[in-house]
Amino acid sequence: MDLVLKSLLSFSLLAGLAFASLPVYAQSFAANGETMQGHIKGPEDDSQKTGKRPKVAIVLGGGGLRSASGIGVLKALEDEGVPVDLVLGTGMGAVVGGLYCAGMTPEHIEEQFTKKKLMHAYLTIPLSLRILVIPLFYTPRLVGIEPYDGLYRGKKFAAYLDKQVPETQHQIEELKLPFAAVAVNLLDGQSKLLRSGSLSKVLQASCAIPALRKPVKMDDGLYVDGAVLNNLPVKEARQLGADIVVAVDVTEKIEDTVDGDYHKVGSVSHRVVNLCLAQSNKEARQLADYVIIPQTGHIGLISTSAADAKTCIEAGLRAGHQAAPAIRELIERH
Repeated sequence: MDLVLKSLLSFSLLAGLAFASLPVYAQSFAANGETMQGHIKGPEDDSQKTGKRPKVAIVLGGGGLRSASGIGVLKALEDEGVPVDLVLGTGMGAVVGGLYCAGMTPEHIEEQFTKKKLMHAYLTIPLSLRILVIPLFYTPRLVGIEPYDGLYRGKKFAAYLDKQVPETQHQIEELKLPFAAVAVNLLDGQSKLLRSGSLSKVLQASCAIPALRKPVKMDDGLYVDGAVLNNLPVKEARQLGADIVVAVDVTEKIEDTVDGDYHKVGSVSHRVVNLCLAQSNKEARQLADYVIIPQTGHIGLISTSAADAKTCIEAGLRAGHQAAPAIRELIERH
């Protein structure tokens, strides 16, 4: 009975993820539709001036394919001449940030998404097919083999990531730009900032969505998606010495729903996932100096559509260009 209950719970979460891959168009956006300004440091910060340019961190929130908008944001900031000294990320936001810090150009990362190479490496077999064969995953347990819970191991995804960057950039300590990813250690229930070790394995862990992907064993921990506890690591960016933190939030805007919205399979799990992400991001957004909100709310979390990827990247590009003047002002006034 316990096994059946756990199976039903896993199926519910996976159905919610599958449901989340469908378009949801009833969204609204803050202010001008794409960006929301945080606080700009005022005169009380003048005593902190050292004559050096302030350290700028970009924090890329998790959100599945929506996190591809971070590519557009990074490209826009490059075009606008806005300096980036540090990148942090969670989930697929960590993947985008890690590849960027390893020296991949925004154009190359964009190609990995728009040609569906990255998402196909992440979901090697369509989720709908994986769900259909869930009963087969319990067969090894009948003969005493007990693998970690989850439908995808992630090893092919890690191998794919290794191929994308030069061998000299396989370790986080060797990256061209400082980088850190967030993952959650199941063993102690704590969020952890990963700043060293194999880049591919850290990225594999940071985007290991529970029930969908098996947890990743590293050192003395067992890690899953950082979004479980910390989807927008703004506080951690401060701890790493950032003077100005720009956060990119790609979560859906939470709006009222009606009873009829919850008759579809996976609709409840979909709502719960979005509520959890929104709550996780709420405090972090208040701590950031500027929050960029690309128009990606209608894109499914685990969509593999090339058109959806392009939409996300273009939304990030627009939002990044729109945010650049305010970020430059923050730098000048620091």
